[in-house]
Amino acid sequence: MVERAARHRRGGAQSHPYPPSGTGALHTRRDTKWEIGLRYRRTGAQLALPLPVEQDMAALPEPTAWETMEGEYRTMGIHPRSHLMAYLRDRLPDVTPSAEVWGLADGADVRVAGLVVRRQHPSATAYFLTLEDELGHTPVVVWAATYKRYRHVIRAPVLLITGNVSHREGTMNVVVRHVEPVEGLGAALPPSKDWR
Repeated sequence: MVERAARHRRGGAQSHPYPPSGTGALHTRRDTKWEIGLRYRRTGAQLALPLPVEQDMAALPEPTAWETMEGEYRTMGIHPRSHLMAYLRDRLPDVTPSAEVWGLADGADVRVAGLVVRRQHPSATAYFLTLEDELGHTPVVVWAATYKRYRHVIRAPVLLITGNVSHREGTMNVVVRHVEPVEGLGAALPPSKDWR
């Protein structure tokens, strides 16, 4: 112990804010990506020198829950722990969750929001969207005249929709009156499925 302390004072051992790899210390995804960047060497005619990288490791902050979610959507197309809308729910206070929309009366005013998981245009008179939130799906109908007004907005990955509940023949839809995109979400959202 005394010899190790003396070596440390002479500069023989270095103190790192980040534990060297192979020590069994836990890494975050951010740490692992950093280390991969340090260790990666292109293959070619000459082998890379086996230089140590521990001295170049940085003490990185833990990724936020939002950054973790973005990374999972970007790499896997899903966020297994939760859903995008669970993080946005506080920003959208007047929005009714999908689980509650089904219980609203026919003709009731409603605001819904969600990730667009399906866009469908089977006829010239209507467009159908499915919004997904952390509790389920909300089917949405956009009549042709409304679609003309909002056709550029409807392409956004996350929408905030104002409309009326429509119960017909055992089905429920939200008939759209107004559409707006939910802004400031980053680019790591899964694409919707578009059918004609």
